[in-house]
Amino acid sequence: MKFKLIMICILGILTFSGCKKFDEYLDKAETGGLSEQEVFGDYVQTEKYLANVYSHLPNEWMPANSFTYAAASDEAKCPVVYFNGPQVFTRGLISPNHNPIDVWASLYAAIRKVNRFIEKIDAVPAKNATQIAGKSRMKGEAHFLRAFFYAELHKRYGRVPLIDRVLQVSDDLNIPRNSEEELVRFIVDDCNEAAANLLPVNTAANIGRATKGAALMLKSRVLLYAASLLHNPGSDVQKWQRAAEAAEDVMKLNLYQVDGDYKQLFHKRAANNIIFQSTFNNTSWVQQMFVPSQGGLGWIQPLQNLVDDYEMTNGLKPDEAGSGYDANHPYANRDPRLAASIIHNGSIWRGNVIETFVNGVDGLTSAEGAKTQTGYYLRKLLDENGSMTPDNRPGDHFWVFMRYEETLLNFAEAKNEALSSPDNSVYDAVNAVRTRVGINMPALPAGLTKAQMRERIRREKRVELAFEGFRFWDIRRWRIGKSVMPEARGMRAVKLGGGDFSYAPFLVESRIYEDAFDLYPIPQSERNRNTALDQNNGYN
Repeated sequence: MKFKLIMICILGILTFSGCKKFDEYLDKAETGGLSEQEVFGDYVQTEKYLANVYSHLPNEWMPANSFTYAAASDEAKCPVVYFNGPQVFTRGLISPNHNPIDVWASLYAAIRKVNRFIEKIDAVPAKNATQIAGKSRMKGEAHFLRAFFYAELHKRYGRVPLIDRVLQVSDDLNIPRNSEEELVRFIVDDCNEAAANLLPVNTAANIGRATKGAALMLKSRVLLYAASLLHNPGSDVQKWQRAAEAAEDVMKLNLYQVDGDYKQLFHKRAANNIIFQSTFNNTSWVQQMFVPSQGGLGWIQPLQNLVDDYEMTNGLKPDEAGSGYDANHPYANRDPRLAASIIHNGSIWRGNVIETFVNGVDGLTSAEGAKTQTGYYLRKLLDENGSMTPDNRPGDHFWVFMRYEETLLNFAEAKNEALSSPDNSVYDAVNAVRTRVGINMPALPAGLTKAQMRERIRREKRVELAFEGFRFWDIRRWRIGKSVMPEARGMRAVKLGGGDFSYAPFLVESRIYEDAFDLYPIPQSERNRNTALDQNNGYN
C-alpha cells in the first residue's frame, strides 16, 4: 500500500491535503470500507478485520497459475509450459523483472494491515471476560501473522526492510534492508510475543487460528533457516543450537504426536500431528492433479530423482549392496511413503490399475499435455474420495503449514549440526518419524558420523515432506542447487509379453541452476520506488 502512495507523491498528482485524503481512503479500503473507529471501536468488527489478515497466508497449493514448488525443484515436472510456469526457475529465466511468484508487495500489504491492528488492539473495547481474553488471543495472532509474513520474505529475499508501524505519506519511504541478525531477532521476538498470548489448543470456534505451538514452531523454522549455509556461511554452531532448542520447545509442549495415516494427511481437519493448517478447501486440486484418464490435468509429474531416494523396506537405498532391489520390479519392497505419494506403472488408484507404460492409457509421452512425461503422477495431496468422472466431487484438500514430523526432523538437523557427532536425541527424533505405526521403516543404524547423519536427515526430509513445498527451499538454504537440479530424470516402462515390463531410467530434461537463484531477486519495480534497496548478488 505504501508503494502506491510513493508513486502518487513522486508524480505530484496530489497536494499534501490531497495525499492525506487519499491516505484516509486507503485506510478505509484496508478496513473493508469502514472507518478505523467503526472497526476498532467494535470487538466483533476487529475480529473480522483480523480474520481477513489470515487470507494473506501464502497459497502453497499453487502460488501462481500452473506453478508448483514441486515442479520448480527436483521433485517433479509440469507437463505444460506457461509464461509464468515453473520453467522460469528450471530454465534460469528468473530476473528482477520476471518472477511469477514474487510476493514482495503483497506481503508488505499484509504487514501493513497487521501493524494497524497491533497499533489499535489495546484500545478496542471489551464488554465481557470472553472479549477480554479474546483481545489477548488476537494480539498473539497478530504477532504470529506478522512473524509469518516476515519469515516468508526472509526465505525468499534474505534481508528485507523491517517496518513495524503504519507508514504515512510524510514518512521517508526510502528504507534500506535490515541486517540478517536484525530481521531474525525481530521475527523471533514476534513469535515469543505470540506464544505468550496464545492458547495451547484453540476452542472449536477458533479452529484454524494460530496457537502457542504454531508460534513456537514458526520460531524454530526461522532459526533453522537462519542457521543454514545460505544465511550462516561461517557455520556458527550457536545458531544451530538455538534452532535445536526452539524445536525442542515445541516437543516439550507434549501436545503433538507423529501420525502414520500418511494418505489422509491433507484431507482431514484434525489430527495429533497438525500444528497449523489452512481452513481453505482447495476444490480445484482434483482437476489440476488427477491422472488424465480420470479427467485430470496431471500438473505435478514426479521425477525419478525423488523416487530414487525412497529406501527399500530394509532401510537400504536401491543402489546399495544387499538392498534386494529388482530392476524388473522397481517399486516392490519400498518405503510405504513411495506408494502413498507417487502413482507409478501398475499403481491402483480409485480402483483402477494405472498404465504409465509406453502406449498405456495414461502412458509416457514427450508431448505437452496431461499425460506423463516422467512415467509418474502425483498421489500425495490428493483425496481419493474426490473425482472428476463420472461425477464431480472435489474431496477435501486442506493445506498443512506445520506438522509435528517436521518439528522432529528440524530438531534432528539442528542438533546434529550443533554436535561433533549425533547423540541419542538425534536418533530418537529421526526414528520417531521413520518407525511410527503406518510407516514402519527400520531405525537408523548406530554409529553414523555427523556427515552420514546429515545425509540421512536430508533424505528423510525429502521423502517425508515430499510435495509439501519444503524441498524447493531446502535446496536453497543448503546451497545444493547446482548438484541436484541439472538433470530431471524419469522412468520409461515398456510392456513385454506375458504381462511383464522392462524399466529404464531416462533424461527428461536438462535444467539450469545458478548460485544466485538461492535467493529471489529484489523486484526492480520496488527498487525504482525505494532507492535505498540494494539487489541480491547475481542479479543485474
